Amino acid sequence: MACVQVYLCSNPEESVVERRLLRQRVFPRLREYCRCTHGVEFRVIDPYEAADPQNWPAEKERLQILEDCRKNSLGPFFVGFVGEQYGDANLPEQIEASEFQCVLQVCQRMGLKTDILERCYQRDENAIPPSFCMLNPTGNFDQPGVQANNPSEENNWCKVLPEVRRILHDVVNQCVQEGTMTHDKAQKYLRSALENDIHYAYENHSIEDIPRCICYVHKITIPLKPNGVPLEQQTQLHRLSQLRDHFLPSLVASHKALVYCTTTKCNRFQGYTPEKRLNFAVGLSEQLHTDLKRLIDRAVSKERAVTVDESGQKSLCHIFSSLYRIERAEVEHVKSYLRGKNTIFPFILNGGPCSGKTVLLAHCASQASVWLKDLDPEIIVYFIDVNNSLRQLLKDFCERVDSSSTSVNNIFELRENFKRLMTSRSPSKNPLVLIIDGLDQLPKTDVQLDLTFLPESLASNVKLLISITANRPAILATLKMFYPDSTLFYELQPVESKSCSQLLTTRLQESNRKITSGQQMFVNQAFKKCSVLLYMELLQRQAIHWNSGFEITENTLVQEVHNNIVLMFDRLERKHGKALVSKVLSYLTMARYGISAVELTDVLSCDDEVLASFLPPGDDLPLILRVPEVFVESLLSDLKGFLVLSNILGTQTLFWVSRHFPLVICKRYLCLEETCQKINHVLSDYFSGFWANGTAKPLINKGMEIPTASDVPQNIYIDRQVPSQPWIFSPPFYISTAMSPSTRTYPNLRKLYRLSFHLLKSGRIEELGNQMISQEYLQAMLQAELADELFLWLERTSQLVFPRELQLLHIILRSSACLLRNKPAYLPTVLQAKLLPFLSVFPTLEECVNSARSKGMIPQNEVYTVLPPIPSVPYTHCTLQESTASQIMQSAGSQGGTVVVVLDNGAAWVCNGGIFEGFKFTKSSNLQFRSVSSSENIFLLSTHCGKLVLLDAGVSAQPKEIQTQHRENRENANLGGVLVSSDKIFVWWRGQNIVSVFVDREEHTQLHCAYEITCVSCSEDADIIYCGQNESSVTIFDLPNGKLLATFTCPKDIPLIEMIHSEGDGMITCVDQAGNVFAWNLEIITEPVLIGENHCTTKDQVLNTDHSGDNILLICKKQQIQLIDIHQINVLDHFNPPRGKTFKQAIMDQNSRFILALLCNCPFLLVWKCSSGQCVLSLDTANCQASKLLKCGANNLAAITGASVLMWDMDLITASALGPKSGKRVKMVAVGSNGESCYSADGSELVWKWAISSGKVEARFLHQGHVESMSVSGDGNYLVSIATGDIHVWDTKSGENIHRISGSQAYKVLITPKGNCGVALSEISPSRVWKLQSGHMICSIHPLLRNAAISPESTFLLGLNSGNLLAVSLWSGNVSKCFSCSNRSDVVAFHSLHGHPDYVIVASASGTVYSWRLTEDTICHQFKLPDSSLCQPEIFSLSSDGGYAILSISESTINILDFSNSKLCSLRTEGPVQQPYVTVGVSGQYVVYICFSSLVCHNISCDLHEKPMLVVIRLTDGETVGRFYLCKNPSTFTVSEDLFVYVGYEDGSVGVYAVIDTKMGKSWKKDGQSPTLLSPLDEQLIWSPLVNPNLTWDEMPLQLF
Repeated sequence: MACVQVYLCSNPEESVVERRLLRQRVFPRLREYCRCTHGVEFRVIDPYEAADPQNWPAEKERLQILEDCRKNSLGPFFVGFVGEQYGDANLPEQIEASEFQCVLQVCQRMGLKTDILERCYQRDENAIPPSFCMLNPTGNFDQPGVQANNPSEENNWCKVLPEVRRILHDVVNQCVQEGTMTHDKAQKYLRSALENDIHYAYENHSIEDIPRCICYVHKITIPLKPNGVPLEQQTQLHRLSQLRDHFLPSLVASHKALVYCTTTKCNRFQGYTPEKRLNFAVGLSEQLHTDLKRLIDRAVSKERAVTVDESGQKSLCHIFSSLYRIERAEVEHVKSYLRGKNTIFPFILNGGPCSGKTVLLAHCASQASVWLKDLDPEIIVYFIDVNNSLRQLLKDFCERVDSSSTSVNNIFELRENFKRLMTSRSPSKNPLVLIIDGLDQLPKTDVQLDLTFLPESLASNVKLLISITANRPAILATLKMFYPDSTLFYELQPVESKSCSQLLTTRLQESNRKITSGQQMFVNQAFKKCSVLLYMELLQRQAIHWNSGFEITENTLVQEVHNNIVLMFDRLERKHGKALVSKVLSYLTMARYGISAVELTDVLSCDDEVLASFLPPGDDLPLILRVPEVFVESLLSDLKGFLVLSNILGTQTLFWVSRHFPLVICKRYLCLEETCQKINHVLSDYFSGFWANGTAKPLINKGMEIPTASDVPQNIYIDRQVPSQPWIFSPPFYISTAMSPSTRTYPNLRKLYRLSFHLLKSGRIEELGNQMISQEYLQAMLQAELADELFLWLERTSQLVFPRELQLLHIILRSSACLLRNKPAYLPTVLQAKLLPFLSVFPTLEECVNSARSKGMIPQNEVYTVLPPIPSVPYTHCTLQESTASQIMQSAGSQGGTVVVVLDNGAAWVCNGGIFEGFKFTKSSNLQFRSVSSSENIFLLSTHCGKLVLLDAGVSAQPKEIQTQHRENRENANLGGVLVSSDKIFVWWRGQNIVSVFVDREEHTQLHCAYEITCVSCSEDADIIYCGQNESSVTIFDLPNGKLLATFTCPKDIPLIEMIHSEGDGMITCVDQAGNVFAWNLEIITEPVLIGENHCTTKDQVLNTDHSGDNILLICKKQQIQLIDIHQINVLDHFNPPRGKTFKQAIMDQNSRFILALLCNCPFLLVWKCSSGQCVLSLDTANCQASKLLKCGANNLAAITGASVLMWDMDLITASALGPKSGKRVKMVAVGSNGESCYSADGSELVWKWAISSGKVEARFLHQGHVESMSVSGDGNYLVSIATGDIHVWDTKSGENIHRISGSQAYKVLITPKGNCGVALSEISPSRVWKLQSGHMICSIHPLLRNAAISPESTFLLGLNSGNLLAVSLWSGNVSKCFSCSNRSDVVAFHSLHGHPDYVIVASASGTVYSWRLTEDTICHQFKLPDSSLCQPEIFSLSSDGGYAILSISESTINILDFSNSKLCSLRTEGPVQQPYVTVGVSGQYVVYICFSSLVCHNISCDLHEKPMLVVIRLTDGETVGRFYLCKNPSTFTVSEDLFVYVGYEDGSVGVYAVIDTKMGKSWKKDGQSPTLLSPLDEQLIWSPLVNPNLTWDEMPLQLF
């Protein structure tokens, strides 16, 4: 962000109170205002903030600070205070020799002593021109590091200075009178610091700079006493009067300068009292606050929007190119390469450290557009540092060159895109020049730098320039092997020592300095030993402080760059203090993406060690304290040139121009891990805003010398005045209302990019995890368009903390990435749809879903989930780079969720749970793998040459080859299996009779059996080994003693495939290939006894087995799955596949509640409930046929396809399988007016009662037949259902079936609004009206009424009959009213008005809409539609107040009739609307519909665009109140009067959603916690019906009306 940088000018002696008040009250408020309202920083530099005047900057440094403020500040840069004190005259720091000699001569003629002047100034011939330079109090030149023989002591310096001022004042005035010195030249001897600063700010600058300055003049009038003003003050008062009464007013008149003048009148006896001073300070503070705000607002409004260079590469290129000062021959080689036409290889530049590669390439980048001016080239430059990664580089390049690559984040796709863009650029496009500086500097986090991302050849209009360091010969050798025919390898030659000497002379002359010939001689010798440009710059920093008398010897000049950097740091420590320098350098180096000057001051203020050195002496400690900005600015000024400003993330950030400075700093200050963690800890605290908003931070004075009394508490609490750090900046409400929505909020990019990194580096892992599940953080990252960065952090953090929670969150966000990239505000909707249903599994994520709705983060109008249905189970889709060309042949999984696969090309890949990209085995570049097997967290891979490679997934170690014997016997052999127990590893191969035993990864011994080994088991201590063999025999070995204990053979002589050893029961269970099970007693291990057997009746071979912890064995064959009790050796249950299908593989969950099975030719993974045999869930396998299932520990399930690995969390599968749903399509949803419960029916024998608040299924109403219809009374007390012709009346609270009525022949039941009576509608017999509670019939209605409805007053039954609308009395059954159209057109639709029960809206086939007053049988209004087809009877519905009617739906248009304005409206929907899914909400203000999005999504991992969405529109203004993406396909829905939407889904589940519209006063307060999903242990209560009907209605014939 830009910065408002203000220089505060004042006379320090008289402005102490005002400046302190501004620092404590005004400046923090202005800073918050700037950050939150405009996204800019605010900084004030007060040169006199230090308590000790010895620490005030000298004039040259002070004016340099003022100039920096003028150049860099956005808006105002100068604030001046002019009071009643002028201040002492400034002593010039340097006086030309001729002028000084003139002063001495005049001084002698006046009879004044010259020795005091000669002691204060010393001649220096190295100045240009030769000058006399002022010595500082310690007898040194004012520039640090220069010694002089002067006996002056610091305690005498204050006594000397007034005398020097007096002498110079008198002598200079005499010189002016004599004409030996001009008036203008004399001003430097006579002006005070106050006048110097004001003149510098207002003079010799552009006219636009004057309005950026503010000056406040304060005059105090006190009647003088008779003795008047002392003579020594009269001169100062005169100059003060000239300044404030003439100079400043003239600026107001000529340039409209902002100058405010205030006069305070005082009593001659009391004078200017502290009370008056405080009152003035308060008024000044408020005025300054107002004025600066106005200037800042004006400046920001004029500032043109600029593109943020997030990586800062353009800024860096400009900086580095400006450092090109010596011509290099290699530039011509680059120039000819860029102009060449047949250059198909990249230009490789290689050079030693500090040789100038970066500067040379930056210079070439800046000149390339000139060299190729006729071709208009596209130039892209990357300077690699620790903040870069290969993924980031490739992604940024692909997005800049090809806009279609914005959504690609997969490293393998990025590599291929990069190659494509470099090799197949269209000849019609402009030339592309890509420069990558420091390719070898890519961080080691990219594992091993794989240069295969580089193209083998380049397109004719593409140029690639790469620089690498000479001390990385391996990379250079790899590049030469990659481009064997290229001749474009160049080594950057060192600079000649003569060029360095010439450049040093030029650089010194720029500062008006030079060195003597004797000094030059030693410098030339030094350059012969080291002619690196950085060394020259460091030497120039020393030489600029040498005076002509400074002696240099051979030992004076230190060789090597790093040693000179250390020397410079030593000088800085002596000048500024070791604590400040060490921490400033550390923070500059450790801060990710650099740090701005104002951030640096904040961080230093939060550092106890630094702040302790700024505590005032004495026991009166301040409550508010910061490190003075001027101290930081002074130190940064000394680092200028080596530390530059680069525009990173839109902020002017301090950046080391050479990577050698961080190297020295890390070695000198950051060599301990504990120190680095402390630095990152402070940075984490700062960017988290922990000590913001006035929160005092304890200053722990343990081990620090704090100038306080002994009775001061150990912890001193001090407010450091650091700014707040919200994730999203938002202005105050009263400001935001006047701003456009797009400018109201914006993300805090500095915090988003840096806090996660520093939390990780400081070891605050749990805090990092909590941040990842913060909805506010997620929202800000998406709003900042950092979705890919967010996904990487979720992946990385999930490996450290909250692994399963963050993996789930990552999967959900990635699967909705396409939607969230375009509409970040939809994040709460996505989380409610996909994450809320799983909170019972991961309650840690509740804060992520139900976080506080901070302003600007979540829309106030929305559709909110009340009862969430279970969505599809999220899964990780891990892709492999080579899987498109090669197929997965073998796979294995570990207990920790890691999967290793072997491809048919011999490559091996590793996939970790929750990570969407696999990575290649580092060994696979040298070895061709053949097979893989695993046990616990150990993977063992075999190669074609017989080698074994071991990977321990539990310790994240690199794979290692283990030492084996008899390798020649294992070439081209596949692993049979591996078993890990204790510290031993047992390995066997297919077709061999040997088990190799490995201890400490070396082959210890071999166990030989009689036949081919098929399976191995062992005891818990791995001392007893059981080897199952091909001939159904088992051999038992005593491993410690090397003995064969026993051999036994199972009946049938069929190869064994599984052995389950139950050590506590003293038995072993064997399973053969035919599915036969045998149990053996091993109490006497040398004499095993067969104690039980179960023979399988099916002939197929066993596909696989699975064993759970509760001693249940699963045996899977093509046509059957068996569950066997291992103890009893009996079949518990068996399952057959669906008709026409066969099993491929099956496994059980941890608790043996579910079977998960793969079927042949089925793109789904099916889940069966063991207790019922019902298929309760199907898992999507990304439209791929899975070939294998892997249980990866207790929590993960992996499915292997031919090209990828899919992974689910088992607990999510369980939650989804146990989630409340009937399994059939919901046909009806009904709800009472109280809204506490809703009811669903799917056409089966059950009606489900859902508790809205708890999210549970309270009960199910059982019927003796399929439910055909149901209704709920308005008060919710009664449920009336029809099943097989019988009417059931249920008490919804007790579950009692009150009545079961037979003989009704009804197809539907209507209930009066008050819930007293019901109407049983029949098409073949009279409709009956009866009392619900007693069941007594009131009357019969003989006319056949279509689309019947009860009037709002429960008086009439309205319905269509023979084209007319009849109103039948519910008390007599007689027709009371009849409506017929005057044009003989049929009535096709009607609707009562709930707000006006006397009126009915009637629609005819001719397209006429009538308003019929029922009580008086009169037509009050009619409306003729332009087209009769606009009214669809099945769609026609009306709002309760009659304001709007839904007429029809046509594709993506809803036709609405606005009765109040008598006009026809068309509402364009967001996609195609299915006709049953539209209705009108309460009071005619809302239309609610479900549609499918018309947007086309090309992201295969994004599924929300394929799902329907629920949309709510406010009809009064057409504004969308909210939309909600449904997680699955709906089958029916209804809307209640209080704007709750009840949706039934195809899978039998129900979702309830609340519509919140604050504009219309529609809100919903959620009571208690979020809905609790069905617990796996909850049993649903089933209420049974009456066995026999207790009421029977006589059948009556239907009479025609």
